[in-house]
Amino acid sequence: MSSSSRIRVVLRVQLHEGMGAKYASAYNLVRDDIAKADGYISSQLCQSVSEPDTWILTSEWASPDDYQAFVEDEGFTARRASMRACVRDGKSSQYAVVSE
Repeated sequence: MSSSSRIRVVLRVQLHEGMGAKYASAYNLVRDDIAKADGYISSQLCQSVSEPDTWILTSEWASPDDYQAFVEDEGFTARRASMRACVRDGKSSQYAVVSE
């Protein structure tokens, strides 16, 4: 295993039917704020080809501490409210970056 402390966060969500465009627009509005967070490296928003109401949002962070500081920030809840309004169900997982 690599000594890298980078992590990738994977959020898999099931949207309310037909909310994909609104979810993507909401993500685009908050993306620039997320990109300014300490330790943020990159993110991607992906839509399932076979299940259009299923999406994943991945983000990479320099360390677990950087990600934790971001989600504990008071503004985090406000920034993601417009996205959460589209979500029926979701699960977030964190993975250590082992190899590239």
